[in-house]
Amino acid sequence: MSNDVVPEQGAGRLSAQDVERIDRLLVRIARHADAFEQAIELVERLAGSGTLAVVNAVLQDSDQNFSAVTRPEFMGMVSNLMMLLGFLSQLSYEPFFTAAMNTAKAVNAAYPRVRARERGLSLGEMMGMLRSPELAGALELLMTALRAQRGGG
Repeated sequence: MSNDVVPEQGAGRLSAQDVERIDRLLVRIARHADAFEQAIELVERLAGSGTLAVVNAVLQDSDQNFSAVTRPEFMGMVSNLMMLLGFLSQLSYEPFFTAAMNTAKAVNAAYPRVRARERGLSLGEMMGMLRSPELAGALELLMTALRAQRGGG
């Protein structure tokens, strides 16, 4: 009768096996009381900050969230983002760092002249721009990217 319900306990009472299990559990809780207190403090902080409510809401709507995440449009966006990050990781950062540091100064200096300009470019100005090493370099970079799209080096 060790695992059976004791007759005088009646319905809703614990069996001897349940009492033993609870005793073992209480011993384990007592041994790790500090960890349980830390866990309770963590839950209190999460509840106080509203994070626990957010986690509960996410878990309650997990089926809807999962179906939203697995939509082809979202998966395509993630795939494109991963390809872009892979592409950017292959590029040398030094030229972009230099460009980022210098471009803002150059644009800030040129902006008042651009705003004040009242006429279009003359043929001589355009020819001067076409002969500039900056435009030649930009066109070469563009052509290199376009050739890479065709599979050429």
